[in-house]
Amino acid sequence: MASNKQKLAVSILNFLKVSMKEDAENAESLQVAVECIRDVFGVDENDSTLQVSAPLSEIFDKFIGENNTNTTTTTTTTTTKLSKEELLNQTYSEIPYELLESFKQFITILEQKGAFANEDSCETVIKATKQKFMESKAGEVKAIAEKLKNEGNAKLNEGKHQEALSCYNKAILYDNTNAIYFANRAATYSALQNFEKSIEDCLEAIKRNPNYGKAYTRMGSAYTSLGKFSEAMEAYNKAIELEPNNETFKASLANAERLAAAANNQAPAMPNIPGMPDLGGLDFGSLLSNPAIRGLANNLMSDPKMKEMMDNGDMASLLNNPDLLKMFGNLGKK
Repeated sequence: MASNKQKLAVSILNFLKVSMKEDAENAESLQVAVECIRDVFGVDENDSTLQVSAPLSEIFDKFIGENNTNTTTTTTTTTTKLSKEELLNQTYSEIPYELLESFKQFITILEQKGAFANEDSCETVIKATKQKFMESKAGEVKAIAEKLKNEGNAKLNEGKHQEALSCYNKAILYDNTNAIYFANRAATYSALQNFEKSIEDCLEAIKRNPNYGKAYTRMGSAYTSLGKFSEAMEAYNKAIELEPNNETFKASLANAERLAAAANNQAPAMPNIPGMPDLGGLDFGSLLSNPAIRGLANNLMSDPKMKEMMDNGDMASLLNNPDLLKMFGNLGKK
C-alpha cells in the first residue's frame, strides 16, 4: 500500500514538472531536483496509485486561505526558514571529515547546474544529495565509523569517558545500523553514571541485533545500578539464554539476585553489638539504592567467607565480621 510520504513525494514531483514548463530558464536545475527526489523516495510520478485528488499548488492555496480566515481563533507558530548556506553548513557537520572535500565538490557541481536556484526546494535537494552521496560512499563511511568505534574503545579503557562518548556519537551518526556502537556507548553512559541513557542505548542495540547478549548484560548492569533488580535479572536471564556458557553473565545474574534478596529482606531488629550503631528502623531498600553503599555491600557479599556464614546461618560470626561492623559504623555517622 502506498504511503502518504510517497504520495507527497509524487505531488512535489508533479509540481516541479509543471514548474519546468513554466520556467524554461531553470528547467535543467528543476530536472536535477526531480531526479534526486525520485531516487531518494523510490517513486514514479506516473504511478496511478500515488496520485492525489488535487495538485499540490491547489492544496497549498486552500490551506493558506483557511489559515487566513482563522487567524482570530488560531495561534500559529512562525518557523524561521534556514538559508541555503545554513542548510549546507548543517549538512557538512554530518559528513565524515575524510569525505567532506569530496562532498563539497559534489555540491559545487550541482550549484553550477543550478540545482539550488529554487529556494523552496533547496532543503529537499540538499537532503537528497547528502543521502545519495553517503550511499555512494557506504563502504568508506562504514570504515570510518569502525575506526571511530575503536578510538572510542581505547578512550573508554583509558578512563576518558567524555572523549569516548564523542567517538561513539560520531560512529553512530555515520552508521546507525551497528548494534555494537550503541552497546559500547551504553557502557560509556554507565561509566558516567547516566544509567537511564545507558538503558536507552542497550534497547537501541537490541533493536538492531536481538541476539546480542552483551547488550542485555549491559542493560542488566545499568538496571542493577538503579536498584531495579527485577528488570536486571530479566535482562541477565535473556543474556544467558543467548549465551548459556558465559560464566560472566551467570555471575552477574547471581549478584543481582543477592542484591534483590538483601533489598527485600525484612529482618527483625538487630541486637546491640559493641561498635555497631542502633540500626532500628533503617531502610535497607533505600540504602541499597545508593551506588556507594550498594558497591560496598556487593563486595561484602562476594566474599566467600561472608557467603559461608550466611549459608550456615552463623549470625554471631556474621554480625561480628570487622568489615560489616565498619560498614554499619560508617552508616551510623551519616
